[in-house]
Amino acid sequence: AVWAVVSARTWLAVIHLLVGFFVGLAAFVVVLTGTVLGAGLLIVALVGVPILWAVLLLAGWFARAERARFALLLGERIPDPAAYRPPPAGGWWPRLRRYLAARTTWQHFGYALLRFPLSCVQFVIVLTVWPVAVAAIAMPAYYRALPRGSEFLGGTAPPGAWEVAGLTVGGVILLLLAPQVTRGLAVSDALVARVLLGPPKTQLQARIGELERSR
Repeated sequence: AVWAVVSARTWLAVIHLLVGFFVGLAAFVVVLTGTVLGAGLLIVALVGVPILWAVLLLAGWFARAERARFALLLGERIPDPAAYRPPPAGGWWPRLRRYLAARTTWQHFGYALLRFPLSCVQFVIVLTVWPVAVAAIAMPAYYRALPRGSEFLGGTAPPGAWEVAGLTVGGVILLLLAPQVTRGLAVSDALVARVLLGPPKTQLQARIGELERSR
């Protein structure tokens, strides 16, 4: 448990969850703004069509970048759905229709919108658990400097010796639990990404069947 606190795996998960907030914010703003703008211009003119098309392309590129981020920081390799689809055939219109009809196109779009609110929850949890644990453990070093008469956990500061001891022990326990909380968030995040960024099971099974028949 102690080793998990300084484990590279733990801190890569921390980095992954914190970076996800900023990446998700950028994707959310771009995709939502483009969608609203494109939908609004559809009423006025067909200018909205290329804007909405660009939004879907950006969502697809964001999905590729996210698969790379999961592989780099978590070691979670999510297959690219494009690798399990048959090569495109026909002119641009049939290919466009297939792209718009593909479930993965809309999954990538949904993921680009979901990334930010999901990362907000993860961001808050990570930036609560770790700093609170460290602050509680370090309490003996600074509790006497707390201003008297101010509210502190329902009482007056500075706290008494027994309160400090209890907070310190609680901080140690929380610090030992922090890696498990962090890794749990990372695992759940990877599950969501695998569902929305990876190929559907039917598509994956069909591709495996094709490979077996080709042998």
